[in-house]
Amino acid sequence: MGLPEVSAIGVAIAGAAFLVRTVVHVGRTPGGVDTWYYLAYAAAFRRRPSLDVRLPQYLLQDEKQSYPPLFPSLLALLPARWLDRGYWAVAPFVDCLHLLLLYAVTFRLTNSVAVGAIAAATYAFTPHLISETRSLTPRPFGALLHTAAVLVMFKWLATGELRWAVAAAFAGALLFLSSAALGVAYAFVCLSLSFVLGDLRCALCGAVALLLAFGLSRGHMANVVRNYLHAVAYWRRNRRQYGAHPVRNSPLYGGVTLSGPAQHSGFLGRTTLQLLARLLGESPFLIALPFVVYGNTAWGRRLYAWAVALVVLAIIATLVPPLRAFGPGRSYMKAAIFPTAFTLAYGIGGAAGLLRPLGILVLACLGVSLAAILFFVVYVRRRPTEQTVSLPAGLMDVVSALRSSPHGSVFVLPYMYADFTCYRSGQPVVWGGHCGDLRRLEWVAPVIVRPLPDLFRELAVRYVLLDSRYVHLADLKLGEATSLLRSWDGFELYAYVGTTTAATP
Repeated sequence: MGLPEVSAIGVAIAGAAFLVRTVVHVGRTPGGVDTWYYLAYAAAFRRRPSLDVRLPQYLLQDEKQSYPPLFPSLLALLPARWLDRGYWAVAPFVDCLHLLLLYAVTFRLTNSVAVGAIAAATYAFTPHLISETRSLTPRPFGALLHTAAVLVMFKWLATGELRWAVAAAFAGALLFLSSAALGVAYAFVCLSLSFVLGDLRCALCGAVALLLAFGLSRGHMANVVRNYLHAVAYWRRNRRQYGAHPVRNSPLYGGVTLSGPAQHSGFLGRTTLQLLARLLGESPFLIALPFVVYGNTAWGRRLYAWAVALVVLAIIATLVPPLRAFGPGRSYMKAAIFPTAFTLAYGIGGAAGLLRPLGILVLACLGVSLAAILFFVVYVRRRPTEQTVSLPAGLMDVVSALRSSPHGSVFVLPYMYADFTCYRSGQPVVWGGHCGDLRRLEWVAPVIVRPLPDLFRELAVRYVLLDSRYVHLADLKLGEATSLLRSWDGFELYAYVGTTTAATP
């Protein structure tokens, strides 16, 4: 089979993967929780290219941004008009590039189109990767850089050549400047591989990459690390409250309200057992990993050790509650799918291997994956509120009205619509959570702990935007201080007249 035919197979699988990742948007306006923050960051960087990016429109976080800067900076290089319309395609496209890299590496190491196709198909239909591309985030890009950094490090281990050592350190530095979670996963992998493979060069590569990230960013990496530690501290203080309703579970506004009783779903909304079930449900192919005979090749052993290290990290972070402050364990699986898919495909060994026990098990995992993908699509499209994939028509209508309204701060519930409201309306919002010390965010999240009239007065709030399926105006106990400006399809925009003085946050 010639190179054009080999390439065509890879492109066809990548095309199918792209469709699976975007079908959830059919007939709807794509949204996403993090999308609007990164679009705002990219716009600010485009206006003033530097690492000193400031977003003063977020009232409950630091004005200077300290997220890893590489991804939003690259977004700023895209044409603004295209990005404003095609933002929904960026994450799926990057993830499909990752799939093509997997296909190419597998074919290069095995010289088998069938093995490469099995690896690519495993990657294409992993539910976790599909759910992760519903929003514009740096995670798929970080996962791609994670893979590149580890593969180049393996090339250095195999050849001992200085050029590959330099390339490995540089790739790792770019990863640290792209994603905090994937950077943590990379550091864990480097340390684990040094122990398992008995080669201290892996740990050395990770350490040099981190130092290089500090140097390339002229010290901005220190802000990234500090920001990550602030986020960890926030979740350590509030992990028992995660999943709480900000109003119904509030010590000031909670109890039985007009819109329903208090509710609390615990950290990440799940028990430990349920979290573990979700980890396996989003990455069913992990079930087959312990049954793989990975062979005696150096590359096979390294990729298997890489996959196992990340799976162990994901399971530990899921089972040990204090570690959940660093993020849910399943967040590390974005980096683990590449070596897992390769290892499974290598163990199957081609189309004939699908009829052997390991192949049958992988096919069963594929069936579970397809069922999970279907559940994901149906679930997110049927949610009555807190839409994480699409933009409700009513929200777009009231935000459009807000855009043409006089300038003023906006309080939004649920909070997941605050980023969109801020980006599309041009109005500042009572929200944060992205950067810096998050103690101000604790005024309202996970639950409201300050009287809203006092908070509104301090932040010069002029508007209140509510999804009435999530909370009613009466639940906020604002008295006669509001008047309805616009209502559409469950969304209500109120003018708040209780603010008498404008204060600087």
